[in-house]
Amino acid sequence: MDAKFRTALCVSQGQENLAPSELKKLRNKQRKAKRKAEQESALAAQVQVKREQHHKARQQQEQGDPEAPQLDELIPDKLARAEDPLEQAIKFLLPLRTLAADRIETHLMAFEIYFRKEKPLLMLQSLKRAWRLDSGHHHLHDCLVRFQRWMDAALKDLNPNVAAVLTAETQPMFRGRSALQMAEEFMETGAGGSQAAALWGARALRRLLPERTQHALATATALHFPDLSIQGCVEVLDSLREGDFGPCENEIEQYIKACHTKFPYAIAFKPPGQVQECAENHVEDIPLQPKEITVNN
Repeated sequence: MDAKFRTALCVSQGQENLAPSELKKLRNKQRKAKRKAEQESALAAQVQVKREQHHKARQQQEQGDPEAPQLDELIPDKLARAEDPLEQAIKFLLPLRTLAADRIETHLMAFEIYFRKEKPLLMLQSLKRAWRLDSGHHHLHDCLVRFQRWMDAALKDLNPNVAAVLTAETQPMFRGRSALQMAEEFMETGAGGSQAAALWGARALRRLLPERTQHALATATALHFPDLSIQGCVEVLDSLREGDFGPCENEIEQYIKACHTKFPYAIAFKPPGQVQECAENHVEDIPLQPKEITVNN
């Protein structure tokens, strides 16, 4: 008797001895196993087809076939200079809004993106989410000031329903204050608490009132904050150099000197001559050769 036939006969006889409920479970299990095997087989076939297509396309490219499909190349410079940076930023943002919704930086970044795309309702959504997490955050303050200023200019041209929503939903955050009033209030109450708050508050004030640049500069470049740090000073210096406070070459030079006095070993604040000297005197760690190890031991 054929071996397969004997096996099938034994299985059949075994099934006849099972209770109806157990037999039903067994058959369901067999059907599931069969479907799973078919799915795995189909998936393996698809993978093999894609692999063959990829190899074929690569061979055609290497042979110079102009009709060959172009493969995506991971070129760092191209990735760093996307043709549609805001759209790429949104792709990066979406998973963050799901996985890091409890971090205010996620919603502040969302606002910065939608502010540049001029999406008022999405700007509002981002601000409200950030507000719920930390209503006194220094970056959020800057976002609120800019959004209020944007609304003052754009509200009359928006859809009346959208304008009504923006006006109603921003009331708890704006509390009837203008952008200038919010900026001045923050400078009086919040800017003295930390180095970052001083920088963000000073930038917002200077943006609204260029004639108060000197006051804003004095606030941003102060070095008396309890959380003063090298990184914080570098951020202030970058802001000065980027022109956030207008032309201020003398102030930049004075700030570098003050930071160098405060942090004498920080390379970021060393005069150019000292930086070059540090680079020339730097000795790389060269591993000992086997002969040297033997001698030293």
